[in-house]
Amino acid sequence: MTTQELIKLLEDFIHLPGENEVVEFKKAQNGFDTLAWLLFGIHDKTHAILGSSYKPTRPSLDALKKQYLNHKPGKQWQNRH
Repeated sequence: MTTQELIKLLEDFIHLPGENEVVEFKKAQNGFDTLAWLLFGIHDKTHAILGSSYKPTRPSLDALKKQYLNHKPGKQWQNRH
């Protein structure tokens, strides 16, 4: 996906009336517990963009993905942004 496509997708998610089976908003201050779209740095209730320092580097994010994949056989990351 291009940067513009990702921005449009984020805007679409933020304007949803609430969470659903594939979009869940998390502050991600200490961890997460959801599958599907995972949006770090988004306020759960207001959907305001807060930013996040959770797993701020590519190596730390890749390590998180590897940890997840090791515990969820058959799962894969479709997008790496």
